[in-house]
Amino acid sequence: MKILWQSIRKALATDLSALEHLRPIRSAFVILAALTFTHDKHDTRALLPLGLGLLFAAIADRGVSLRRRLTSMAGAAMGITFAAALGSAVSNDQLLHVAIGGVVGLVCGLVGIASIPAMTAGVLTLVIFTIFSGSPIDLLEWRTNALLMLLGAGIMIGTVIVEFGIRTLIKRVPDSSIELYGESFWERSRVHLHWTDPFILHALRLAAVITIATTLEELLTFPHSYWIPMTVAWIAKPDRDGTVEKVTSRVIGTLFGVAIAGALIATTPDSSVFSLIMVGIASYFVLAFLTPNYTITTTGITVFVFFLFRIVGFPMDGSIAARVVSTLIAAALVLIAIRIGQHPRKFDEEPNETAAQSGDRLS
Repeated sequence: MKILWQSIRKALATDLSALEHLRPIRSAFVILAALTFTHDKHDTRALLPLGLGLLFAAIADRGVSLRRRLTSMAGAAMGITFAAALGSAVSNDQLLHVAIGGVVGLVCGLVGIASIPAMTAGVLTLVIFTIFSGSPIDLLEWRTNALLMLLGAGIMIGTVIVEFGIRTLIKRVPDSSIELYGESFWERSRVHLHWTDPFILHALRLAAVITIATTLEELLTFPHSYWIPMTVAWIAKPDRDGTVEKVTSRVIGTLFGVAIAGALIATTPDSSVFSLIMVGIASYFVLAFLTPNYTITTTGITVFVFFLFRIVGFPMDGSIAARVVSTLIAAALVLIAIRIGQHPRKFDEEPNETAAQSGDRLS
């Protein structure tokens, strides 16, 4: 109970000193522009993979130097592109969906042993898999989804390159001397390759919980049951305290998000223009508060998804209650699982010195 109360206080605390505006505003504008163009010229179903590719690449844009930012974004882009293809391919086979879901959960948990950017890429990859393998709407075929996901990520990566080109011209390139590049991926990873390592245990727990959550998704009949494994992917962490904090933030943020989105959807006309604007606004809050307050980021993600689905044409009836129930089910699964083989030690520190420089709190 003490840990839960501390987590609630942390969920409501905002570190305004870590608030950043330039990247979130630029990214939100790019997302809005790309989705508006696509909505006017192409099948609206393309907005889902394109929009998620844009947003998730922006989420992975952490660090200071061009090398660090491009490496983080490229790794996430490859992961989410593969996840979109694989998720779409297995979505119609229940047994394969459950089995592959567990394997993807294990792999995505394991990649996090290398660094926080790698852990972030793993989280984003698993989230995309759960969405495209369990989405209730009629999606495009798997190749198209993957290509649109890659296109969205590529557009966002391109904006970073343009930004650094402009910074170079005006001689305002940020100081990246604090970022270290000494160790390889394997060197950073191998120190964790033993059965008692918290990150290995986390990967095994994640695989088990994703399998259970995906099974529940297939068995339950209420709308948006894919929200259960998706929420598990967002909130599971290697340590107990970090997981409880993440669960609390996710539950509070989801409640805020569904309340805001539900109220707006109930009181405004079904306008694509308004929905696109809300997607852009939500993108800003997702990206601006990644470090200052994860609860606000979760609220933004919820609003983003609600209005993106609204544009695509999926009816919102029953969505609010279903998402709240699914979030609570996922939270319960993760909180139960984190007690298995875990000591109440915190792992807020990075897995290694290199990762300590990233400053990414998402994973």
